[in-house]
Amino acid sequence: MGEESDHVHITALSDALGVPVRVVYLDRSGDTDDKPAEVNHHDFIPVGSPQTTVDPFVVLLYRPGHYDILYTKQE
Repeated sequence: MGEESDHVHITALSDALGVPVRVVYLDRSGDTDDKPAEVNHHDFIPVGSPQTTVDPFVVLLYRPGHYDILYTKQE
């Protein structure tokens, strides 16, 4: 149908594994007149989780057509 259905897949992944997933993406609307691009995110919290906000266990960077895994920097 010409539309991506990634939202459904990530929701199912988060629910099946019972881990929160954060998807970050760049909003390029601020990328004009020397304004920095903004980083936005959407959190997927597993069904049945008692918390509404959690630190995500998995962080994915959305790039049109695919996702990359982001790893936290270990000090």
